[in-house]
Amino acid sequence: MKVTRRAALKSGAVAFAMAASAKGLTAGAPALLVYDSRLAPSRAFARKAADKKIDIAHQDADFWRALRAAPAGQVVGLTLWSDWVIVRGFLEEQRKRVRHEAQIGAHALFEWSME
Repeated sequence: MKVTRRAALKSGAVAFAMAASAKGLTAGAPALLVYDSRLAPSRAFARKAADKKIDIAHQDADFWRALRAAPAGQVVGLTLWSDWVIVRGFLEEQRKRVRHEAQIGAHALFEWSME
């Protein structure tokens, strides 16, 4: 496999973005972790310790309306943009605010946290 300058720069940029985004998440276990089991990076993200986890691959928008209240504390996730918009809307209704948001890699995944 031939490594080009472009490929080296691209992989370096992705590594930098992932390291920078990790700083945006606070230490300690979040109250809720949101992930998508259909996506390998999101499944790996779900291995982090959390009080409660939600796999959005098995939920729809009605799930968020039926969920009465967001848990107290930090909510983190690694999802596609469309799912992030739905979750963010629900959490904003629960008076949570975005603390961190970053696009990760070429999959258009977004790592985010709200409190």
